[in-house]
Amino acid sequence: MIVLFSHQKGGVGKSTIAINFAYQIQKKYDDINILDLDSQHSAVLFNQLRTSEKLPIIQCVTQNEVNLTEFLSKYRANKNNLLVIDSGGYDSDINRTALIKADIIITPVGISQIEIFGLQKFRKILKDASEALGKKIKTNVLLNNVDSRSKSKLKDLQDYIIEKHNYFNLLESTLYSRADYKNSYGEGLTVKELNKKGQAQKEIEKFTKEIYTLLNN
Repeated sequence: MIVLFSHQKGGVGKSTIAINFAYQIQKKYDDINILDLDSQHSAVLFNQLRTSEKLPIIQCVTQNEVNLTEFLSKYRANKNNLLVIDSGGYDSDINRTALIKADIIITPVGISQIEIFGLQKFRKILKDASEALGKKIKTNVLLNNVDSRSKSKLKDLQDYIIEKHNYFNLLESTLYSRADYKNSYGEGLTVKELNKKGQAQKEIEKFTKEIYTLLNN
């Protein structure tokens, strides 16, 4: 199976969530890999941090290390294997290929007007990719880095996503603004490894269970 974390906008938390998701779900699959398409190569750097600390890693490759067509075919619709793709925060042919090939797409979004503008642009990309493929491509929108005090803005964003349900599916899970996400990455750790009883870990665990259920429906 292929789980793609995708958005044409950078800085929305794709890499952090993709890494934590992959490490949280890894025991469910015979073979798991991360494909790092982000120009900053956050997943690759995370592995380097873990290697320096002698921590176990999930294999992580870049597009230059694989034959993309063959590599995606190995994982697509294969319920025994999982490929987690961290796409770049920009529109490109390779990111659109990943959109078309993914079994599930996840788009992290924060609660601001800028984020809504970003979603509007991403909706156009999904529409174009759907027309190229000949079938509707929808993304699962994950509310991320949410300030619990911004209830009205959160409601506005939720309403927008629900209204545009032809290309968006609003996930039940929500990830709130937590220091554990930033602090754990800097140490080469997942939020579970940093603080297994923390709120960030509880949110990632709930999110992972929701996506695993979608993968098996």
